Amino acid sequence: MQASLSIRTRVPRLQDPGIRRHLLRLHASTDVNQFWTALRALLGEAAPHDALIVYLNFFDFASSWQAAKIFSTANASRPTAWFEGRRQVDMTPQFVLAQREKLKLYRLSDVISDPGQLRRTAFFQDYLAPGGWHHLAVALFWDGANVCSEIALRRTEAQGDFSEDEFRLLQELHPHIETVHTRLISQEEERVRRHWLEEFSDHLPFALLFLNLELKPVYVNREGMEQCAMWNFGPQEARAYRCRDVFRVPDEILDACAELKKRLLGRRSSSSSPPQQHFDIRRLHPKYPELAANLTLQTETASSAAKPGFVVYLSRRGDTLERGFSLPIHSMLGELTAAERDIVRLLLAGHSNQEISGHLRKSVNTVKGQLTHIYKKLGVASRSRLLALIR
Repeated sequence: MQASLSIRTRVPRLQDPGIRRHLLRLHASTDVNQFWTALRALLGEAAPHDALIVYLNFFDFASSWQAAKIFSTANASRPTAWFEGRRQVDMTPQFVLAQREKLKLYRLSDVISDPGQLRRTAFFQDYLAPGGWHHLAVALFWDGANVCSEIALRRTEAQGDFSEDEFRLLQELHPHIETVHTRLISQEEERVRRHWLEEFSDHLPFALLFLNLELKPVYVNREGMEQCAMWNFGPQEARAYRCRDVFRVPDEILDACAELKKRLLGRRSSSSSPPQQHFDIRRLHPKYPELAANLTLQTETASSAAKPGFVVYLSRRGDTLERGFSLPIHSMLGELTAAERDIVRLLLAGHSNQEISGHLRKSVNTVKGQLTHIYKKLGVASRSRLLALIR
């Protein structure tokens, strides 16, 4: 009983120096691990408890406890099967989803107010009592109409239920925790998406470079490193090097980027100039004209605070039959316009010029003219050669 009284009378407010210190650490978190560490300290100060579990990013709160990341104190650590078994008899998800408004914070006593009735439930007998827990306080975080994440604090019978003062303090802390939670989840998802794109780009036959406005590399895929080595050392000599070890953006490309940047600054300094979303330039290697670079200075919309950046696509022409590209067909098609790629796509589907004309709402003569231009770009002499090359 003395432990319970100690907890109930120790009620720090949001202005308490200890709470504010932990809040600052929480807001300074840069990843979910730091978030977990700061959150434990903050909630330990605000509402002392026996165990804590955090579910970040539920797969589907309405049907499963599975989440992208689960943190728990050592005494609450359980295998996934335990959480899923508990889900089958837990009354709280139904309670949450049955509310007319999005519930942000509740106690187990709000779900079942009668302690005797609670003790008779399978949820209490199988999943609370074995851990010595009798009381819960749960904070919910929503993404639209779905519960995104949950923070659950558990207390023993001796500790007693969460008091009204503690509950009010948790309500005051909720928007702070939610702000950090939303920011970190967004950053984590963006990091994963970027990782997926980098993994994908790394295996493309395209040579890609992304540079920031200061001409520093932001991302280069494997093919891009190989092509940069060819620019810097020559196609034959580059084979003697491990491209990653000697990577450097070629001077010719840096000079071209600097020229595009100058165009951008000149255009923006003139109020009479119409807005332009991107600036393009093409460069050939001064010594090896088969090496080419297509550069775009891509700008964001006027509402974005991001600086523009450079997208560089490198290509190489080889000595293949009928002057075709030596790179795979993906690189060849990369030199076609979107309209030309539409024609090639319909050709591959077996359509005639007349049918392509109908699909694209162009005249047959226009289609024929574009086909001739495609043959010239890809270094082939006929429709059959183009189809054979692609296939």
